[in-house]
Amino acid sequence: MSEAELKKAEASLVVNALEKDDFLVVLDENGKMLSSVQLAGFLQQRANESSKNLIFLIGGAYGLDPAILKRANHSWSLSALTFPHQLVRLILSEQVYRACTILRNEKYHHN
Repeated sequence: MSEAELKKAEASLVVNALEKDDFLVVLDENGKMLSSVQLAGFLQQRANESSKNLIFLIGGAYGLDPAILKRANHSWSLSALTFPHQLVRLILSEQVYRACTILRNEKYHHN
């Protein structure tokens, strides 16, 4: 498959798996960068809005198809750097954990 065909196929799988009310956050190099405190606020806002499912989507090897970007509720950039997918999963997990500790005023996060 070409890059465009692969991205389109991935987009189709993702869009078909999403529920109408899912809040989709795509990790994209052109997305908005957030500090850990800003991420905590973002998660709190989703909770306040009673977002049922918050979905974080890491793009494929060739990035995200325009159909996914159109469906996304928010586009988030972890960094201007490029990371391998395995590392992005780790960074994403750690940042969500850190944001939750910020929301609970735990000692893990130091301002």
